[in-house]
Amino acid sequence: MYNMNENWNISGLILEGVCGTGKTTVFHSLQQSERFSRRSFLSAILLSEHQTQRVLERKEREVGLTTADNVGLLNQHVSYLEAVQNRLGQMEWCQDNRTNMRIPYVLERFHFTHVYHYNHMSWSHVEKVDRRLAKLNCKLCLFTVDDSALRDRIITGRNADWRRYLSRYGNTDDEIIAYYAKQQKLLRSLCDKSELDTLVIDTTNMIIEDTLGQVIDFWGAI
Repeated sequence: MYNMNENWNISGLILEGVCGTGKTTVFHSLQQSERFSRRSFLSAILLSEHQTQRVLERKEREVGLTTADNVGLLNQHVSYLEAVQNRLGQMEWCQDNRTNMRIPYVLERFHFTHVYHYNHMSWSHVEKVDRRLAKLNCKLCLFTVDDSALRDRIITGRNADWRRYLSRYGNTDDEIIAYYAKQQKLLRSLCDKSELDTLVIDTTNMIIEDTLGQVIDFWGAI
C-alpha cells in the first residue's frame, strides 16, 4: 500500500491513458466504490474528460485550436483548485487533526492528454501546470494495454460512427493500432518528465476490482 502525508486539505488523482485502457471505467467505479462513499469528508471534485478536454471539441472543429486554448483550459481548472487549497490553508483544521474539510479531486484526462492528443502541444506548454499540480498534492495513474488488447477494445465491436472517427488515424486496423501504440509510448515518456508521483498499470489482463484496488491504495486519500 502507498502512503501519503496525513496532514492535508486537498488531494488529487489524475487518470490517464489512450482510448480503451480503462480510465473511464475506473473513473465510474471509483465513485461507486465503498471506500469512496464511506470517506469521512463530504466534499469532492470530480471532472470527466468532458470538462478537462472535450469541451474544446467544437472550437477545434469550427476554427481550430491554439496552445492558448489548451493551456487556458488547464490553467482554469488548476487555478480553481489552488484557490480552494489556499482558502482551506488559512484555517487551522489540519493542525487540529480534523478531516471533514478535506477535498479529494479526480480528473479523467488532463495535461498528459493535451500533450499526446494535439500536434500543436508539447511538454514545454504544460510543464508549469505539472509543477502546480505537484504542489496540489496530486498523483497520476497511467493505464496501458498491449497491442492485442488495443485491437479488441478500440476496433472490435464498434459502430460505424466510431469507425469513421478512427479513420483519421489510419486506413487499416493495423495503422490505427500503430497510432495508438505510438501515443501510449509517448504517454509513458511523459511520466519521466513529470514531477507527479505516478503509477503505471497494465490493464490488459486485469479485472476492474483489482485495478481499482491498486488505484485507491496508490492514491491514499480515501
